[in-house]
Amino acid sequence: MTAVAVRGAPVAAGPLTWGQYAIWAAIGRTAPHDHYFNLTRVLTPPDRCRPLGVDDALARIGAALSRHPTLRTRIVPQDPAAQVHPGGPVRQEIIAELAVDVRTVEAADDDAAAQTAADLAEQLAATAFGYGTEAPVRLGLVLVGGAVARVALALCHLATDGHGADILVRDLRLGLLGRTGPAPGDPAVVVAEEASAAGRDRSDGVVAAWHDAYLALPPSMFPTVRAQPQPVRWWVGRLTSPALGLAAAALAARHRTSVSSVLLAATAALVGADGAGDRAAVLTIVGNRFDPARRDLVATLSQEGLFTLDTTADDFADLLRPAWRESLRAYRSGYYDQAALDAALARVGQRRGETIHPMCCFNDMRLVDLPPGPAPTAEQVHAARSATVFAWAPPQPQVGCRFCAHVTAAGPALTYQVTGDTRYLPPKRIEAFALALEDLVVSAVDGPAPLSALPARLDAVAAGAA
Repeated sequence: MTAVAVRGAPVAAGPLTWGQYAIWAAIGRTAPHDHYFNLTRVLTPPDRCRPLGVDDALARIGAALSRHPTLRTRIVPQDPAAQVHPGGPVRQEIIAELAVDVRTVEAADDDAAAQTAADLAEQLAATAFGYGTEAPVRLGLVLVGGAVARVALALCHLATDGHGADILVRDLRLGLLGRTGPAPGDPAVVVAEEASAAGRDRSDGVVAAWHDAYLALPPSMFPTVRAQPQPVRWWVGRLTSPALGLAAAALAARHRTSVSSVLLAATAALVGADGAGDRAAVLTIVGNRFDPARRDLVATLSQEGLFTLDTTADDFADLLRPAWRESLRAYRSGYYDQAALDAALARVGQRRGETIHPMCCFNDMRLVDLPPGPAPTAEQVHAARSATVFAWAPPQPQVGCRFCAHVTAAGPALTYQVTGDTRYLPPKRIEAFALALEDLVVSAVDGPAPLSALPARLDAVAAGAA
């Protein structure tokens, strides 16, 4: 098997960053199904560097990967005599050099290469990484006529988050062109900042805010057991909708907010309608790249922020500005010492006599919020409605929440993916949630969208969903 070398200055073993600790704890809760957290990306080499030979491609890819120290991360136990166990006490070290095996696959032509690369990326990500023994990146090449047509990547979430993965793809594309991107930053600086007095003070303030908020929250956002769980318990439904993307952009422009906060508001409204009550709580993923020094860092910086919203308004439009304000508050609550937060929230549970956790998360994975150009019109929104597609993705055996929403984009279309615990959200209700969310956002473009109608709408769509 071909391999590519990744080289750089070593860094002695030290603590995980706050973002890494959060993912490591989640890995411990999900193991042995922790491949759930692996990231995939596919890169098409730029036309200007094609045809691209394998040796040339690997040399350029190796140079681009070597710019990012986190891609040489190894997880080591705190006790040298112990083994690395998912979620257990560990440290990290960055080694001087490692070899990444490269899998090569042939495709008949460039059209076939796209699907072959997508399949290859999923295969590379299908098993958990060997955190103490394996490089945190897996690499594959799809060849057409002996030349590289696609590059497939699987990445360990301990080495990078989704935004970092997109930064890496950008740098790989530049590397294939013989160029380099901006200076990537130093992950060791992040560790030092988090350990500093200023870092501790910041974390303490955020943890106190979470603690106070959890004192007032209901135990979870999805309290109703509706069915026996499916044999593979967490089902994944994907709604791909150009109309949802256009409608969310139209509402964001009209109400001077963001597409992300429109979708958060709609998610919160439906969470409330499902039975959570008048105040919905959603754990939203915060990228933590507000500091220019971290903007181009391939690392795990993202953490959960706490988004709460009073959903007692009459009309959906009345939620949009409050959701914008609450989303900004959530972004400020998304950077903290995860171990300290876990301890504080455990104290809340002890005080209240039960575990408090929203069991509800939202991850907008897009890099660009508002599409360029004028706001979409109602006519454009409704014309796009016929292109909506709902489909099931492979189910997951273990996920830490009862409800997870992921948002991605392809052109004007948004994909709103719902992963639901089928004990609380049977498959028909997962589908109903996604379809009702699209209906809510699209109908708000025309005029009032009464929130009082949502519970009946959810029930009706669930009863009729295929």
